[in-house]
Amino acid sequence: MGEAAEAEAVYGSCHCEAEALKVLSSMASSSLTCSIPQFPAKWQSIKDKLQQLCSGLNSLCSSVGFVVDVDYSDGGDDDEEQQHPVLVQLLESASATVRSIQAMASQCSDGTYKGGRLRLRSDLDNLSSKLDAHMKQLKEMASSGMPSPSQAIVAVRPSIDAGAGEKMFYMRDLFSRVRIGGSVQRCQALATIRELLSEDEVCVKIVAVDIDDGIALLAGFLESRDARLQEEAAGAVATVASFNSYRGMLVKAGVIAPLVQLLDDAVTAAATAVAKESAAQALRELTENSDNVWAVCAHGGVTTLLHACADGGSGGKLVALSFAMLRNLSRVEEVKMFMVEQGVVTELVKLSQKKEEARKLGAVELLHAMALDDADVREEAVSMGVIQSLLQLIYPDLPYSYKAREVALAAIWFFCFSSANSIDDLISSDVLGWLLFYLNNGDYALLECTLKILRHLSEVSEEYNRMMGRAGYLSALSSLLGAKSCRVREMAAQVLSSLLLLHPNRVIFIQDGDNLNRLLQLLDPAEGKLVAKDLILSAILSLAETNSGRKKIISSEHFSSLKELADTGDFDAKKVVKKLATNRFQTIFSKIWSA
Repeated sequence: MGEAAEAEAVYGSCHCEAEALKVLSSMASSSLTCSIPQFPAKWQSIKDKLQQLCSGLNSLCSSVGFVVDVDYSDGGDDDEEQQHPVLVQLLESASATVRSIQAMASQCSDGTYKGGRLRLRSDLDNLSSKLDAHMKQLKEMASSGMPSPSQAIVAVRPSIDAGAGEKMFYMRDLFSRVRIGGSVQRCQALATIRELLSEDEVCVKIVAVDIDDGIALLAGFLESRDARLQEEAAGAVATVASFNSYRGMLVKAGVIAPLVQLLDDAVTAAATAVAKESAAQALRELTENSDNVWAVCAHGGVTTLLHACADGGSGGKLVALSFAMLRNLSRVEEVKMFMVEQGVVTELVKLSQKKEEARKLGAVELLHAMALDDADVREEAVSMGVIQSLLQLIYPDLPYSYKAREVALAAIWFFCFSSANSIDDLISSDVLGWLLFYLNNGDYALLECTLKILRHLSEVSEEYNRMMGRAGYLSALSSLLGAKSCRVREMAAQVLSSLLLLHPNRVIFIQDGDNLNRLLQLLDPAEGKLVAKDLILSAILSLAETNSGRKKIISSEHFSSLKELADTGDFDAKKVVKKLATNRFQTIFSKIWSA
């Protein structure tokens, strides 16, 4: 349960500040009798801070008239609550922290704590940080005299061009409102803080460096039971997390656990979609550092993220961010092994079979990343049916984006060429027709992925080459030799050169006179596209193996381009011209001899 949720449960049952303080003191006393043998020094530090907090709260409450054991059964007025909302909020948050300490201490003492040593250390550090934040706020309240909100000076929001001093004054005013204001005022102040952080990097630096406990205060509201406060705090934390230099401060403030909990419906069912997206965005940034990956895993991050990916109520942005986080987690080899052992590969293949693009795309990308250096993962994914999911993504009649098709084509090349059976399964589908569609209609990213598949297919067997020749690939590849992309031209020339090694494909190619003319034209230096000259000459040399090919080469209006290239001393061009001349002489001699 989150900090604010715990506090409100306690507070709602107590009806007054004095009773809340009494319950808090009782929980603290119970905690002090427990022991945590795994980390005795950390536990002793928490006990010391707990005693200091209780003593300070007693003193402060007494100074403003909140006395423990006072009978409020007559339903007296709540003027004091209205006069000192900051004390009310501090009692709420401190009660939640003490209850968490009591629960953990009790579990560790009776052996029911379910987390491991890593999780326990993280939880203790988190609780210690919260106690520090409570003590900091307590000292500020004691020294400031707890001014009423009605006494506050209204600061004017600075422009983006204002000086750092003016911005700092305004940010401090906002954080004062967050500390001493009621729920509405706090929400308004947090919303403004979030807006300023997203608009101005200077404000981010002020919050992280110049505002005392600014980061810790934002982190505390991640556990608020008020969905509005939680949402604004999550947005602010996500913005700070986008700056690498401040991520360590967020981790030290203990944001990872509440961020993971925000994504877990079982813990924070009331969290808004925006709050979840912000939490996921922050975690994605934080897990770029492998050290933080362990903390996310320790708090059940893998299971929570998989649930977010599979949940039909998750929006596309949340699904994409959750998959991105899982990719970050899987980069740590030990974490990836744990994910595989927990059956993540099977779950990802199932998600790749969903209709929604966000889930299919995210699952395919993650499977591809996990299998790159792991043959076992690749084989398991193939055996579970990932290839069928990939074929669905590239089917031209289905409404998937170019990005999804590009990812699927890259994954097909990776997964399908791992074994002969996978290639046979691929060819047995209508994939050749779909790939031809992308050759004729795809953008350059799709063209490169498609040509990469075709290049490998052309190297596997002559039968596949014949199939591509009959399917109409020769003209499509010939057209791509004039593409703007050097990479596309080169890859198209590689595939075409391989296909033309077969006599049946040469016959098909020559039947369209434009194909040969296009090849010869590309040898003209004026075209400026002579990137794959050797491959083009290799294709022409293959065509010169047939009588009809030689005749059409010599009779082509662009034959002069070949001769000019040979005259410059180009070895391959001279080889083609020599072959043409030799065969022409042999033909003339044969006619004379037969006469």
